[in-house]
Amino acid sequence: MFKIFIDPGHGGSDPGAVANGLKEKDLTLTIALKIKHMLDNQFTGHIATLSRYRDDTLTLKERTDMANGWRADYLMSIHINAGGGTGFESFTYHKQYPNKSKTNSVRKVIHAEIVNETGFRNRGKREANFHMLRESAMSAVVT
Repeated sequence: MFKIFIDPGHGGSDPGAVANGLKEKDLTLTIALKIKHMLDNQFTGHIATLSRYRDDTLTLKERTDMANGWRADYLMSIHINAGGGTGFESFTYHKQYPNKSKTNSVRKVIHAEIVNETGFRNRGKREANFHMLRESAMSAVVT
């Protein structure tokens, strides 16, 4: 059974980006719950869980510890940035690691589907040294 760990970014005392009466923590949770619902009801061969199911405060370390402890096969951390530009971008870890080509292959599909379904401007597939990517033991993407 393929295990997918979905992390709705921010939460609790950390609202993330705030603009126009919206909080990133609320939007990421809504998106994560919808993804889990779709995975649970439209696809087979996997199990999905979230780092949080409500407005909880979790550190980045708690999030990656949860994913690693659960022995997830894939981690997706969902974010909505407010600074500079419009569109969609996704990130994988910037250094070399054993499953990098597999990670980027799965990310390529996820990235293309999100851009296609939303019509958002494609800001590109990028690499970064984010905690969620660096400290996870499995393939991981930050959107």
